[in-house]
Amino acid sequence: MKKEKIRLKLTKEEKKMKSNLVIMGLLNLLMDFKLYGAFAIIYYSQISGSMTLGMSIFSITMIAAAVFEFPTGLIADKIGRKNTVIIGCVCSLIYAVILAITNSYLGLVIVAIFEGLERAFFSGNNEAFIYDTLKETGKESEFKYYIGKTDSMYYMAGILSTILGGVVAFTSSMKVLMILSVIPRIFEVILSLRLRSVKKYSTEDENVFKQAKKVVGLVKGNKILRKQIIADGISDGIGEATFQFRSEFYKMVWPIWAVGIPGILSNIGAFLGSWFSGKVLKKWKSERVVMFSNFFSIVSNWASVLVNNVFSPFIMVTNSIFPTQVAKSEISQSLYKDEYRSSMGSFKSLVGSILYSIFAIMVGLVADWKGVIFALLVSQFLKFIVIFYYGKIYSLRNR
Repeated sequence: MKKEKIRLKLTKEEKKMKSNLVIMGLLNLLMDFKLYGAFAIIYYSQISGSMTLGMSIFSITMIAAAVFEFPTGLIADKIGRKNTVIIGCVCSLIYAVILAITNSYLGLVIVAIFEGLERAFFSGNNEAFIYDTLKETGKESEFKYYIGKTDSMYYMAGILSTILGGVVAFTSSMKVLMILSVIPRIFEVILSLRLRSVKKYSTEDENVFKQAKKVVGLVKGNKILRKQIIADGISDGIGEATFQFRSEFYKMVWPIWAVGIPGILSNIGAFLGSWFSGKVLKKWKSERVVMFSNFFSIVSNWASVLVNNVFSPFIMVTNSIFPTQVAKSEISQSLYKDEYRSSMGSFKSLVGSILYSIFAIMVGLVADWKGVIFALLVSQFLKFIVIFYYGKIYSLRNR
């Protein structure tokens, strides 16, 4: 009995791990608890006066993220994971406040810049924080299980915020949605202060310029990572751009009050996929999951827009069930170096941010030129490139 009790007692490192994982899960819930999320493109288009300018806000966000991406990754490796999370949460609060009070396109641009800065601090760092937390207890090999659980909170936030956002939008106004969205940001900052610091692996006497050169060299020297960065950049860029744009299609076949429902269904699917990702990826290689999910995404998106009726939104969200992001993260973390884990993650996100900023504008331009359906059809062609690259990655990783 005494031996069993000793085994059940958590070590200091295990307590830290448990605390950090719980807090990161809650932070992920708060980060994506945006009541206006499902209506963002509609709100931005109303204020700016066109779909192109409305989509440009998403593009500016990603351009800002691209500008800050690599520098913030280098900073994160220097100042530590916890401090980086706190700074990102503060940026989140700032843009939420500005969004709540602005009524101009210029105000939306400022919002986009701060949101881009938030994304830059979080990308690369937050996954690295979880990985380093697990590494302190020798559980980094179980990363895919834990990242699946913490990432699932993003989708839970999407489910809850979309339902509540739809109710608020139906009973009041879009502006009220923006004001109420400040509240989760406040709790986000408070909660980030309760994280516990993890070990830093960066070389203290190495300046950021040498660090940047080393990271670029590591990426160039790893052909598997190079291919993944290109593939994920295209996949995430076009995926995010079309995801943000879907509301314009949904309102063609459903009433405005129901526009958020497909987002709820999509998040339910993504939550389940992420929560059970550990079991799925144990049976299927991560590369296979990414290839199949991208192919299924092409098919489901084309089918939904060609059918173009009340059932289309249901068809479009079916691809959300695949644990694609967890699979990508599992591959990425296995390729990163400990001392440059955040920097390498930020470099990868930088490519994705640049491509997304281009795709967002392109989707808006094509939609204004040829219509929403044509824009969604054309955008899916690029995912064939992703399937091709991940086929190469699978071949290289499983020789």
